[in-house]
Order: sequence, then structure tokens, then C-alpha cells
Amino acid sequence: MPGPYLKPITMAALAAGALAMAACGNDSDTNTAESSSSAPTRTVDDSAVESGIKQQLSTSSTDVTSVKCPSDEKVEKGATFTCSATWSNGATGKVKVTQNGGNRYTYAPVSGSVQIPGATVEKELQAQLAKEGAPNATVNCPDNIIVKLDSPVTCDVSGAGGNVGGSVTFTFSNAQGDIDTSSVSTG
Repeated sequence: MPGPYLKPITMAALAAGALAMAACGNDSDTNTAESSSSAPTRTVDDSAVESGIKQQLSTSSTDVTSVKCPSDEKVEKGATFTCSATWSNGATGKVKVTQNGGNRYTYAPVSGSVQIPGATVEKELQAQLAKEGAPNATVNCPDNIIVKLDSPVTCDVSGAGGNVGGSVTFTFSNAQGDIDTSSVSTG
């Protein structure tokens, strides 16, 4: 009578074997999916870049007061992206960031993107004119001035007891909007 006892054991063994093979198949599918997926993309540390911009683009007279960079820039040597910056003189603009590899970057204000409020420039020019012997001069500049190096800017000037009248011309000494005081001239 071995026949009746053998059949249930054989059926149980076959069922267990089928389950084990099915489980192995699932593990194999999972391993294949895991091995074919790529590693997560590395992104630039935006807070480190923002700190670097503040350090490198501050001048002796003008500090970078705030910076905002995108948080999703991929790490890629030679790639560039832009951040927004504000300086203590009220200038605002874009900063080009170049990835040099090894968490090293270079920073440069984007030409033509930096603007400084005319009121800030007016105060600086009035102070410079007072040093040059024209106290109480009134300077009137456009509301916003685009910072361009080697490109003279002209504003209206009046007052100072009749010592000045007409216009005052100057150039910027850097892309952050600092005035080259040696360039200030009235006409």
C-alpha cells in the first residue's frame, strides 16, 4: 500500500518546489530591475555656491548681501548656471557659475544683468563732488542704471552755489556697481 501515501507526498513536494521556483523568479526580476537602475544624479551644493559668491564677489566697499541659486543643478565639469545676487549698494543681477570639477567654481557677474538704483549713485556722486569742492550739489540719475564697464554714464547735476551745472559723467570700476571716483567729471 505504498501507493496512496506516496501520491500526497509527491503532490506536496511538487507544490513546494513550484512555490520555491516562483519565489526565485521574483527575486531574479527584482535583482534585474535593481541592477539596471542608475545611481541618483548628483546635484551641486547650492548653499556652498551661494557662500562662495558672497566671498568672491564682495569688494572692499560693496558686499554681496543675498544670493539665490537653483537647487537642482547637476554636477558636470564645465557646465554653467546662473544665480541671482544682491549687493549692499542696492545693485541686483545675475552671476554666472562655472563648474571646474572637484567642488570648485568660478563666479562672474553676467554682463548687462547688474542694475543699481539711481538714488544710490546720486548719493555717491554728491559725496564725491563735495570732496572736489562742490558741496550741496544735486545729482539726478535715471531710476535704474545698468552697470557696464568702460561705458560712461551721465547724470544731471545742479546747485553747489552755482559751482556746478549741467552734467556729471563717471564709469564703474567693477561689475558690482562701484563708481570709479577718479572718473567723475562735470561738464
